[in-house]
Amino acid sequence: MLDSVRVPKAKRILVVEDDPLGGKVVVDALTAQGYRVAFARTGPEGVAKATEEPPDLVVCDVLLPQKSGFEVCFEIRRAPLTRDVPVIFMSAVCKDSHSEFHAVVDLGAEGYFVKPFPMAALVARIRELLAA
Repeated sequence: MLDSVRVPKAKRILVVEDDPLGGKVVVDALTAQGYRVAFARTGPEGVAKATEEPPDLVVCDVLLPQKSGFEVCFEIRRAPLTRDVPVIFMSAVCKDSHSEFHAVVDLGAEGYFVKPFPMAALVARIRELLAA
């Protein structure tokens, strides 16, 4: 008879990125690490996916169609089911310290990565946040 062993459910990560290639790179890297990954290409789609099935963590581009990543984070933080979901930003355009300060201090993001960045650094930060 097999003993009942509780296997932890894979953590779910939502990636919000409008660039198909950049999104694929992040999704593939996280999937290879064993995470369940959902993908959204616009700000409103990201908010909808986050609130319909709350993820364990969100990786979000800053510049998105229809709604910025900052707005996505703000809306996720306002919703009761997702208010404590960690958010990590990434951006190729918003490289200034003011954007990072706004993301981390004002919005409470748990990370800010300037593209291009080592995927290993993103994965390490995600592991750290999801292990807590």
